[in-house]
Amino acid sequence: MALNVDLSKMSYDEFKTFMMGLATLYSDVDSNYNFISLYKDLKSIAKRIDRLPLDLFTIFGAYEIADNQVVLAVFKVNLEYKDDDSSPHISKTEVSFAEDTIYLRCPFSVRDLLSQPDYVAKAEEVYPRIMEELLKEKENERRKSKVKWTKEQIEEINKMIENDDIPF
Repeated sequence: MALNVDLSKMSYDEFKTFMMGLATLYSDVDSNYNFISLYKDLKSIAKRIDRLPLDLFTIFGAYEIADNQVVLAVFKVNLEYKDDDSSPHISKTEVSFAEDTIYLRCPFSVRDLLSQPDYVAKAEEVYPRIMEELLKEKENERRKSKVKWTKEQIEEINKMIENDDIPF
């Protein structure tokens, strides 16, 4: 189920308040399906979401708000394992914004859409495009070398890709 909200009518302060509420909603919950649900909710309201290579639990997003501004929100999902349960628990979901300058290593697919020039300039200084390309290459090599898929698994993955239903 997608979120039913029109960000294009929100000011930046309203957008930040909404995103903080969304982060609270996805805090202190079991991780079973909640991470995927958060990912799908963010994807349904964003112009683009992406993650960094080798970091599954930080979601960068470009969101269009009032006056055609495209702004950044970064969700960091923190997992913990409880002693009595083998499945992870989302202890806290944090959200940050461009002015926080905590997450300057923003993927270019998101960064290229932003209308926040100060953040983009700082991010390009800290995380140049070549660095992201090298990390993606490293991640692809890591995936190629260790995983052996069955024909059925490959078909299932291809279906998920076609349906754009992969949370990373």
